[in-house]
Amino acid sequence: MKQITLNIPDSELSFFMKLIEKFNYETVVNDISITQQMKDVLDERKETSKKEDFIPWEEVKKKISFKTK
Repeated sequence: MKQITLNIPDSELSFFMKLIEKFNYETVVNDISITQQMKDVLDERKETSKKEDFIPWEEVKKKISFKTK
């Protein structure tokens, strides 16, 4: 299976989603917006971070615990 990411203009999203649904494709809408303040914090962290402090994603996943119902 392949995954495709598309940028669809807001004015065309409704039409596009209807079209995709006609083909029975799985759709996932990730509508994430962040403020300029959040962007600034991320940019600062990116600039000041040190590679030697990075942790591989596989290691991080092992340390994450999820609450179950």
